[in-house]
Amino acid sequence: MVIRRRYRSRMSYNLTLPCGCTVYVACHPETRVAHTRVIERRGLGCRTPQHEVGARVYLWELLPEARPQEAVTQI
Repeated sequence: MVIRRRYRSRMSYNLTLPCGCTVYVACHPETRVAHTRVIERRGLGCRTPQHEVGARVYLWELLPEARPQEAVTQI
């Protein structure tokens, strides 16, 4: 066997952002911790100027936006 079993597991993957851009996520082969996130393809309708192909994407940009809870009034 040329490649050890631990290296055959998934080491990278792609994510699609809500804007339509595709992000390539590279993971460390031993720890499986994501260390690099890069825009691989820009979405057709993306209006985010920072989403250029090859640009690094930080983790907090992948997290969903926090929305304040709507006030609920009881009648």
